[in-house]
Amino acid sequence: MCDIKLETKRLILRLYEEKDLPEYHRLMSDKENMYYMNGLVTNTLEESRESLRETIELNKTKLKRFCVALKETDKLIGGLGYNIKTETPVGKINHIGWFIMPEYQNKGYITEAAKKLLEFAFLRDNCIRIETGCYKDNIPSQKVMIKVGFRKETEKIKSQWHDGQMKDQLGFAINKDEYMLIFDDDNYQDFWIRELLPEYKFSGKSEFLLENECPEASAVSISCKGQSRGFTGENEQWFKEWLKGNESGQKDVNATDCAVIVHKINDKTVGISCTCIYGHTYEKGSAVWVRMLAVMPEYQNQGIGRNLLSQTLQYGVEHGAKRAFLHVDLENKNAVKLYESVGFIRD
Repeated sequence: MCDIKLETKRLILRLYEEKDLPEYHRLMSDKENMYYMNGLVTNTLEESRESLRETIELNKTKLKRFCVALKETDKLIGGLGYNIKTETPVGKINHIGWFIMPEYQNKGYITEAAKKLLEFAFLRDNCIRIETGCYKDNIPSQKVMIKVGFRKETEKIKSQWHDGQMKDQLGFAINKDEYMLIFDDDNYQDFWIRELLPEYKFSGKSEFLLENECPEASAVSISCKGQSRGFTGENEQWFKEWLKGNESGQKDVNATDCAVIVHKINDKTVGISCTCIYGHTYEKGSAVWVRMLAVMPEYQNQGIGRNLLSQTLQYGVEHGAKRAFLHVDLENKNAVKLYESVGFIRD
C-alpha cells in the first residue's frame, strides 16, 4: 500500500505509525468513549500495541484504516475505518466508520475528516457507493452522516445485541452520482499564461495523434487514473471526438485547431497533450487550451511532460494564440509545480 496522505484545513489523514501508540492506547482503551465500538476496545498497553501493529500490517496490503491527526502537531486524535465490501465491474462499494477522542468532539473534526475521505473514495479510489451505519441511539454519528451527505436507507428494529439489550440499527449510504451533486470543487483552479513567448524550446519534432492511434492515447490517459481528483481517463471515442472538435467542451468555446500531441518511445505512445485554440474574438487575444497532459506512470519524471507542455505552447503560438489556459486540481502538486515552472499563474 502506498503512503496515502490526505490533508484538510486542520487535519491530516494518513496511515498509522508506531509513534502513534501513546495516543492510540489512550483512545482505544477508553471504554466509555468507545461505547458504540466496543469490539475495538483494548484493555492493556500490550493489547493496544498489538492492535496498532495489526492495523499497520493490514494497511501495507489493503487500506483499512486512516489515522486522523492534527495538522499542526501530527498528533493522533481519532480514526476512520475504510473497508471494501464488494468490488464490481464499475467500481468498489466501501464501508466507513469513525471514532475520536472526547476532547476533540463537537468541534467539527470528524465531519471534516469524513468529507475528505468521501472525496478520496469517489474521486481517487474508484468507489461507486459508500455505506455506513450506527445504533439508533448514537445521535452524534447520525448528525455527522447527514452533514456529509449520507441518506438513511434502512432501519432494522431490535436487530443487534449491544450493552445487554437488542438495539435498532440504522443504515446510511451515498452513491457517487449523489456525491458529485454536492462535491465542492474549490480546489480546482484556472491557470493562465497571460502573454505567450515567441518561441518555446523543446527536444525533437512534434508528432500528432492519428485517428487510428486513439486506442493508444486512451491507454495513456487511463494509466493516469486518480492522479487528479475525479480523473479516470478517457476512452477511444472521446479522443476521436476531440480530434474532430466535437467534444462538448470544445463546442462550448467554439474551438479550432484541435489536436493531440504525442510522445513516443520505440513507436509506443507514452505521453499525450490534448489541445485546441479558442477565444478568437476576445479582446485579449485567443488562447491555447491545455485540456489534458498525461504521461504513463512508468515514464514520468523523465522530462516528457515538460517537453509536451512546451510543444503545446509552441503549437499555440504557431496558431495565433496570445495566451495559454488550463484547469488543474491543486492537490495534484506535481502538475502544479510543472505548470508554474513554465510560467502559468493562478487566476
